[in-house]
This record gives sequence, structure tokens and C-alpha cells, in this order.
Amino acid sequence: MHSRFNIRNGYVEDIIHIILIKKTYMTQKPISLFYLFLLISITVCGQQLKPGFDKNEYKELMLVSARTTAEPTYFKDFPEPSSFKMIYQSQPIGLDNLWDLWTNDKKLAVISIRGTTAKSESWLSNFYAAMVPAKGELKLNDKEVFPYQLAKNPKAAVHVGWLISMAYLSKEIVPKINELYQNGTKEFLIMGHSQGGAISFLLTSYLYNLQQSGQLPKDIRFKTYCSAGPKPGNLYYAYEYEAMTQGGWAYNVVNSSDWVPEMPISIQTLKDFNNVNPFTNAKVLIKKQKFPANLVLKHIYNKLDKPTKQAQRNYEKFLGEMTSKIIKKNINGFSPPLYYSSNHYVRTGATIVLLPNDAYFKQFPDDSTKLFPHHFHAQYLLLLSQLPEFNNSNNIANVIYTPSTEEIKKAKANTKVITPKRVFIHSMLGIQAPEFSALNIDLENNGFMKLENVYFARGGGFYTIFPKAHIATLFNYSTYSATKTEGNNTNSIRSTTVGTSLGVVLLNKPKFHFIPFGGIVYSWFGVRLSKHNNANQTFNNYLGSGLNQQHIATEGFTGNVGLHIGTTPFINKKFGKSLTFGLRTGYYIPLNKTTKWTTNGFNLQGGPAINAQGFYCNFIFGLAL
Repeated sequence: MHSRFNIRNGYVEDIIHIILIKKTYMTQKPISLFYLFLLISITVCGQQLKPGFDKNEYKELMLVSARTTAEPTYFKDFPEPSSFKMIYQSQPIGLDNLWDLWTNDKKLAVISIRGTTAKSESWLSNFYAAMVPAKGELKLNDKEVFPYQLAKNPKAAVHVGWLISMAYLSKEIVPKINELYQNGTKEFLIMGHSQGGAISFLLTSYLYNLQQSGQLPKDIRFKTYCSAGPKPGNLYYAYEYEAMTQGGWAYNVVNSSDWVPEMPISIQTLKDFNNVNPFTNAKVLIKKQKFPANLVLKHIYNKLDKPTKQAQRNYEKFLGEMTSKIIKKNINGFSPPLYYSSNHYVRTGATIVLLPNDAYFKQFPDDSTKLFPHHFHAQYLLLLSQLPEFNNSNNIANVIYTPSTEEIKKAKANTKVITPKRVFIHSMLGIQAPEFSALNIDLENNGFMKLENVYFARGGGFYTIFPKAHIATLFNYSTYSATKTEGNNTNSIRSTTVGTSLGVVLLNKPKFHFIPFGGIVYSWFGVRLSKHNNANQTFNNYLGSGLNQQHIATEGFTGNVGLHIGTTPFINKKFGKSLTFGLRTGYYIPLNKTTKWTTNGFNLQGGPAINAQGFYCNFIFGLAL
């Protein structure tokens, strides 16, 4: 409800109670309903604060907030607030925090909290980003312990740096609230921009809990505007904050191009879910699976679970434990609290979204040279002026989102086609150019025919592309062989390689991929040399003519470097979409400077050094699985 009769803290009930007492003890006559509604109307009319987002109210508070910066060079370009006058401004306290108090002539007050300043201790409040329970104690110094309750759920947690700032500010704010209350002020607007918005979340929770515990009068009404505020705590804190302020008594105003409300970085682990969730009995269920499914599922579970846990521990280590040492240097006697093992920061509160358009970006473009191109009061006030008026009946404005040119560009830049793992099987046909120059010299010197320099090669294999890692594994088999006869001499040669390589995927498109690679293969090479053969000799004459054949061989590991270019040209066609073609070329590098020769299983001493594989170039054709 958003009528003027939406009253909190028992105003109506108290009036009815008074009337009934008068009925019983004074006249003993029925009281006219006219008097009842008259008294209620008088009380309601005295209430200035109304639930719901009010553009003019927020604008006035932004003008107040600009002056809370205490920087005349900053707020000089903004007009004075029209309804409120400042009656108090604090000195910097805590981590360079500051607040001021404003009132109008209708018993309405504003508590305005300053955001981040240029001082290092102010930034420390932001960077001290570990979480602590939303209920507990802070040891601010050797003599002062600050007890607090921001939520009742033991799983609720908040940002420790902003909690420290709120603790210091509340020591002044709460007494001022009581002082104004004694003078008849019962309605307070709470306002904070940027870091001030984050602190305003926590201050609102703190004041509401003080009311519940009887430490503040329950008939005080608070209404909160957190502007450009970062995320103050985890989901369970957000639930309670939203529950205690629901009905239109708190708003979170954000510019959708402002990065500050996206902070701190949120890390969700399996511990951040409700007590009953799909992962509660995951480990037990995985153990019950049959082998090897249980091992596979356990591996997947750990891959999903461990990285987030490690990230959370690192976050707590660097932005908790290490940062607290710097905090102690700035706050004498400060003792770091026990941290809550979570960093699941979430956006909190009923959110009013200010959507930039092309006109906004012309005035405030994305500028990477500026840290806060969309964060200050001017940007928010411009977008507020473009916000449609809210419907008085249901408090909802029909805002139709139209993406700006800048947003479309960013979206396209961030949208990438993630190609799944791809496996290809293939055959190869091509040429092999081994290096036999030293061997050919020895063969000619001993009356044998020289070996050729180029041979026809064939083979096959498979390779797999892993897009996320930008790597590929290649397994291949290749061989070449030949027999040549000149006169009475015959040479028979055969060479085979089997091996694997690791490649870097420099280009991976649906139709094309480009992969430089390197690896190792095992190579076998053998040659049979024959001479003094006679086509007309008998079998017995051949056996009795003495040794006329020589067989020499070598084998070992060889390096392999090369390039693979592949294409799947018909991937978008109905037929032939799996066909793949390509070119693979490279060079085999002997790992030893010498060549170990054998004959019939016996080692030969010495011998020329060769490269039995050398250069190769193969045409690839196969299928993409």
C-alpha cells in the first residue's frame, strides 16, 4: 500500500487504544467513528515520509549528498538543497569517514554519509573486503568494543571494512537521533552515495535492530536511499535487509554503466547455498556409483568445487588478513575479527535502475582513462531526469530498455563462439625428402647404387583440438618405401615413423584451423643393397656365388616440428559436413649427431650420419568426429 494510511509502529493502534480507554472510564458511551478517523487523519497528516520511490525526494538527497563530500570545488556546480539545512557536519573519523545532519521545518531529518575520498585510509575501508558475521563484536581499540547486530541469521555476513566505518559513524549518529527525537523529530532519511551507500545499508540494519532491542524508540521511521552503493554483504544479509525495509522504505539506486555497484567481486562456493540444496549429498551419491563412473563424477565435482574454494581463501587472505595489518597501522588498538568464510556478495535492496542511452553517452562516454566515468552525482542526476514518472497507484514505471550504441559494441566484443573439443581422423599422402648425402658417398665408394632424395609417403592418424586451452594433440603414422634397379644393382628402402606432437591452436574457426606443433616420433629405417645379379642364373648358382646382398638399418627417436592447416569446408552443408582437408608440413630433427647402424641384429662401428626422415609435406583428408 502507498496511501497516507500506511503507518508503521502502531500509531493507529495506539490511538484506538486511547479512544477505548476514554469510552470505558469517561462516558461509557459509544464513540463516534467520526472522531476516530479524525484523530487518525491528524496523526497521519503529521507524517511526512511516505513509502515508495520519490524522484524529487531522491534528487533533493543527492544535492545534500554532494555537500557531504565537504569539497566545495566538487559541490559548487550543484544547486543548494531546497528543503533541508545542514545543522551538523562531523570531523573525519574512523577510516576518513564523515557524515552530516540536515533538517527541515517539518521535523524531518536527513542523515547523509560521505563516500570514498582520495585518502588512502578511505580506500582501505573498501579494500578490507573479507566478510564477518552480521552479528558480533568489533574491537575498535584497546578500550572500546562495538557490539552489533545487522541480521539474525547466523549465515548472514557483511563487508568488514564498511562495518568498521559504520561503527565509528554510529557512535555519533545514534546520540544525535535520540537528541532530535526528544525535540519531536521522529522521521529520518538515510542517504549515502558510493561508499556512503554501502555504509548506509549497514547503518539502516543497525538502527532497525536497535529499535527491535529497545535501544531506540520504535516509533521512529527510517527511509533509506543507497545511491551508487557497492554490494554490502551476502545473500542471507540481503534477505533480512530487504524483509525489514520492504514496503517501499529503502531503495538502491544504480547507474547500469557504473562499475562500483558491481563490487566487491563475488565468489560463490557450495557452502553459500541453503542447508538443503542439490549438492548436500553429492559426495555420498557419487560414491554409490559404479566404477569408473564414480571416479569420473568425483573428478568433475572436484573441478567445480575446489577452484571456487581456493579463490575464496585467496580473497580472505589478501583482502582480509593482509589488509588488516594495514588497518591496524591506521587505527591504533584495532583487533581483526574472525572472518566468515564466504565472499558471496550480492546486490541488496529494492533497486531503481538508471539506464543510460545514446544521449547520456554523448555527454559521459566510456573513457578508459577515467576511473569513474559513470559514478558521480552529475551522471546520476542526469539519468534521474530521464527516468519516467512513477505510477502513483502501484509505484511502478514502465521503463522499456533500449540498448545504447556503446552497450551493443561491448556486447559484441564480449560474445565469443566457444567451439567444443574437436576430434579428426585422417589419412595422409605426400612427399618425404630424407638426407642421405653422406651415406650415398659411402655406397658409391663400395660399388653400390645411390639412394634417391625424394620419396612418396603415406600414412594417417588423428588429432584433437581443445579450444578452451588453445592446444591440440596430434598422433600420426607415416611411411615411405621404394625399390630401384639399375643394371645389376637393386636398392630396396623402407622407413616408418610413429609419434605424437603438441600444438598451439592459433586459429580455430568452424571452417579453418591453424596449428604449429612440435613433438617426438620413433623412426625405423632400413635399406637392402644388391649387386652382381644375373637374370639367367639358377637358384643354386645364386646361393653358391658368394655374398651379393647387404642389409643395413637404424632406428631411434627423432624430433618433429611443423605446421598443420586444416579446413572443414562443408560444415554448414547438409552433405559432407564432416569432411576435412588440410596440409601438414614440417621437418624431422635427429636427436643424435651420429647414426647407429645395425645389420641382422649386430651393431656396426662408425658409419655415416643421416636424417632418414628429413623434410615432409602431406595432403590431409579425413573426417571430423
